[in-house]
Amino acid sequence: MDSNSIKNRYKLAQNYTDIANLYRREYKYEESEFFYSEALKIYNTFSLEDFDTFKIKVLNIYNYLSIICNEQGKFQETKDAYMGALVIYQRLITDDSDKYKPELARTLFDLASLYFKHNRKNKAGEVFLLALEILLYLHQKEPSEYKELVALSLYRLAKIYTSQQEYKNALSAYRESLNHYIELAEEEPRKYASYVATIFEELASFYRSQNKMEMAEYFHLKLLDIYTELNHYNEYKYGLKLALSIIDGVIYYNQHTLSLYQAEAIIKKHKENMQVVDELLEQIYCLRYEKSHID
Repeated sequence: MDSNSIKNRYKLAQNYTDIANLYRREYKYEESEFFYSEALKIYNTFSLEDFDTFKIKVLNIYNYLSIICNEQGKFQETKDAYMGALVIYQRLITDDSDKYKPELARTLFDLASLYFKHNRKNKAGEVFLLALEILLYLHQKEPSEYKELVALSLYRLAKIYTSQQEYKNALSAYRESLNHYIELAEEEPRKYASYVATIFEELASFYRSQNKMEMAEYFHLKLLDIYTELNHYNEYKYGLKLALSIIDGVIYYNQHTLSLYQAEAIIKKHKENMQVVDELLEQIYCLRYEKSHID
């Protein structure tokens, strides 16, 4: 392909990209996707040497495609865009520089999250591990910048391992994730305390499934402490979660039924969803009846 032909085709690809950008800014994703794809078809006709000249522009197209296709719920197209971006990041990264490693890690994380969302747990686990390897390296250099992504990657790995019955790996990932979220919660409690609560709840469930009730109750009590604190500043958001935790304490850990009066009082404040309120109150009344007859 001669230089004039390359220039003309590049100009056409750039025009397609400009049109795609205009549609994207107007949230016309179908049209935007079409013109980005047309631009890519042109770039893919170039030789490897010529392609390298334009690889940053191609990378930007893949990144935009991953966003707009994900917004439209298009799994295959989103995955293809991530894969295209990953190939270019691999070309851009050199051994003596960290440039583009954060972008590579983020793209791997996003691809793993896509697999996770679509219940492709095996693939998600593989890609989360790839992302985590880079994220942990970056975290050593800038802990505050990457702590949240490390914590979330470990948390999702824990859920994947649990679903695969790899309980030792699951427990290790849960505990590592918990440590990171606790550190984050110490800095921003209102933002991250609920994440700590979620892990406490899942650890309680995890140990309960292993019939390790002492450990299960330990994490359940930790969960109650957090939801009690969170409920003080946002009853609307955390009240029902606190009430449900109290009910679980009576069901699973034989905690005293008197605590159900606290749960009942909390639930009655949430009249915005009467169906849920009625179901929870019915559960409380049934629990009181069952426990009183057992006693």
